[in-house]
Amino acid sequence: MRSIAALAKKYRWPLTGALLGALVFVVLYGVRVLDPACVDWVLNDPSPDPSQHYLGWVFYRRSAVRLPYIGANYSAVYPFRTSIVFTDSIPLLAVLGKLLSPLLPARFQYFGWWGLLCYALQGGLAQAILARLGGVRSGQRARCWATVAGAGVLVFFPALTVRMFAHTALAANWLVLLALWLLLRSDALLPSTGRACLAWGMMGLLCAGVHLYYLPMVGIVLVGYALRRGLQKRGAAAVAAPVLAYCGAALAELVLLGAFAANFAGYSNGYLNGADLANLFVPGLNASWEQDVYIGLGGVLACVLAAAAVLLACVRGQAGCLAAFLRRHRVWTAVLGAVLLLDAAAAMGNTVTLGGHTLCTVNIPQILMDVWAMFSSCARLAWLDGMLLILLACGLLLRLWGGRAAAALLAACTLAQVYGMREELGNRYTKYHAAATYAGSTALQDPAWEELAASGRFRHLAFASFDFEHEEFWDLAAFAADHGWTSNSFYMGHMDGNLAAVTLAGEMNGLSADTLYVFVDEDELARDNFALHYYRFDGILVGSVEPLPYAEEPAPAADARAMDLTLSSVTNGSLTGEGITLESGGEMLTGAWMLFPGTYQVTLTGSGFDHSYIYARHGLINQETYKLEVAFTDIAPEQMVFTFTTGAPLYYWRTAVHTLDDTPVTVSGITVEKSA
Repeated sequence: MRSIAALAKKYRWPLTGALLGALVFVVLYGVRVLDPACVDWVLNDPSPDPSQHYLGWVFYRRSAVRLPYIGANYSAVYPFRTSIVFTDSIPLLAVLGKLLSPLLPARFQYFGWWGLLCYALQGGLAQAILARLGGVRSGQRARCWATVAGAGVLVFFPALTVRMFAHTALAANWLVLLALWLLLRSDALLPSTGRACLAWGMMGLLCAGVHLYYLPMVGIVLVGYALRRGLQKRGAAAVAAPVLAYCGAALAELVLLGAFAANFAGYSNGYLNGADLANLFVPGLNASWEQDVYIGLGGVLACVLAAAAVLLACVRGQAGCLAAFLRRHRVWTAVLGAVLLLDAAAAMGNTVTLGGHTLCTVNIPQILMDVWAMFSSCARLAWLDGMLLILLACGLLLRLWGGRAAAALLAACTLAQVYGMREELGNRYTKYHAAATYAGSTALQDPAWEELAASGRFRHLAFASFDFEHEEFWDLAAFAADHGWTSNSFYMGHMDGNLAAVTLAGEMNGLSADTLYVFVDEDELARDNFALHYYRFDGILVGSVEPLPYAEEPAPAADARAMDLTLSSVTNGSLTGEGITLESGGEMLTGAWMLFPGTYQVTLTGSGFDHSYIYARHGLINQETYKLEVAFTDIAPEQMVFTFTTGAPLYYWRTAVHTLDDTPVTVSGITVEKSA
């Protein structure tokens, strides 16, 4: 007990920062998310990502174990092998949960406690780093409170708030802070090369076991560590060995997790979503949500106050002192400057954009692009720069101002950070304190679902096509996961959707009695392609090889399905109450469907079709697109009808409408009917 009390006293200020982070988490998200048996709040989220993360863990939990791939998942895209890495389910916790599975309740989630841990570590590590940068000692009470106040800016760092319970694994900003802590305390904590290899090897394990995007961020900090050892002339081993340990540990873990043995894995997306570095300080310059790297109003205020403090010191004749300080710490200046520049270059991608203007595009070798594009949303890497800039600014304020003045300034920065994020924080408070968030909700209300699960006749759920955008998809996937069934379709990060779409369609050629087949939305058009007994539960069409003790769904004389126009991509047009209206030079392309062999009739209703060009196309993503040979059977300004026949599945089939002149064209509806 005395040793615990001594440790608590020694680390009381980092623990105070951690407590601040934990309190902020509890205030924002409440305590119900900490109930491991409460999973409805995850599944009720309107975004599919939390469901993917949770169900990825559940499928993995119930999957067979086949060495050496301890992280392989054979249940999510049955009968193929995927990896827990690609469901963003925090692999380290998933593996631990699988080991402890016999002791856990049937429905179990660890994401709530993970969130609490992230906030606590964010606050604790931020305080410890600020104390180091600010030259604060534990006995300087006012300055210590100032470090806690400054830690609040990082606790409310936008990337942490926005990613929590959205891309939950990506909320581990504390990994970057931990790496910076190791860098800043390397002389004391890592006096030998062996200890450095152990520490950075552990960092590699943590990053690979949480989320792959932290590998390059922490890796850039490690480059700073290696640079410092080089400038200290510690020898080649001190420079290279920790880097090799980091890469080797991460690579070995990814091999064991099955990351390189997963079916349908497409590691490179072939493009880079880079950051506009001006967006670090100016909100709204991001081209997309993924490219938003704004450090928050409080972070900007801290940087402005730090710059003003330096300027004021120069005016007061303290420029010489500042210059002397930089000379004494020139190695650190070079190291942290290199980290900032290297991270900026990695985050920008090969297209340099500043202030909303594209300055240039750098042509790089294809082999480098293939590696870089594994982290296609590279704007995220700028989180390192954002947090480091805030830490440096707060550290400067601590060094240039007295304890109470610094505490007041840093507290003001935290309040500004909260004010700037008030809408996002308010939304999260409202959402996670509402009873409806935790209420059980599923589209599967018919007792037949539970009766089928209890019958023991089925072990697998199979979707007719690869499409997880359907409203019912995640309820069906949750049903399969909860009852120990497999699913043949699931969303995975870095997934080759083309290969999955073709493979799933091919799997329908061999029907199995222990599989319940699901035909959602447009897949109902394919019911006559398969010799199944059909039933409808909760409006969802299912098929079984063997008859079931329910009334069979009669085959309709003609089956027609309306396309959801809101899923269309539109140029020079808009969605109105009447449908999609295209102006001069306008075009629309419907959402993608998969059509099985047969004869189809497509009917477009609206106005101005005599001033349009209409066609249908299909083709796999990023591959050649083919126009269909169609026959128009009805041509009128208010209605266009065409037919076509296909003897093979059509992947990503779409209908396109283009305007031919200045006359507006309105598409109010598109219906697809399978006639044979």
